Amino acid sequence: MVKPYEDPALLAELFTYDPATGRVFHARDKRSGHGCIKAHAGDYADTVRRTDGYRQVCVTVGGRSYMTKAHRVAWILEHDAIPDGLQVDHVSGVRDDNRLCNLRLVTNRENQHNRRAVKGYSWYSQYGKWLARISVGGHDIHLGYHDTELDARAAYLRAKRVYHPTAPVNLLQAA
Repeated sequence: MVKPYEDPALLAELFTYDPATGRVFHARDKRSGHGCIKAHAGDYADTVRRTDGYRQVCVTVGGRSYMTKAHRVAWILEHDAIPDGLQVDHVSGVRDDNRLCNLRLVTNRENQHNRRAVKGYSWYSQYGKWLARISVGGHDIHLGYHDTELDARAAYLRAKRVYHPTAPVNLLQAA
């Protein structure tokens, strides 16, 4: 179901999008309740949220303002909709890079594959070795015990290429 602030016709009326830069712009002058111009047509409409690094835009529907993520607005402006059950993901993992070439549709599970926390290996004091494992479909797959942290990380990254092929390439090449 389309949220009122993600209606393609409304967004096309309020904003324009540059797929090459990933920026969202005001399509027309935005006025305050007193008639003063708050933003001119062509001004940037997106700003970076301090809390999580995503770009966001303000959409006003029926006198109520909604903050929505700019990458969702960009996708809707280019493709008219985000199908139910799918999310817009940043291929590179860079949250404020909303260029069209860096956006893709994924399931929630696929979107979890590119989280930045160190995962997949940890020190296992009982054996005095590094344990590598990967989670697939809610189940852990044991990847072995390793003498060094680098070996455990390498085992995890090899498995990640197989089990999580939608993970961003730059995160896989970090080892």
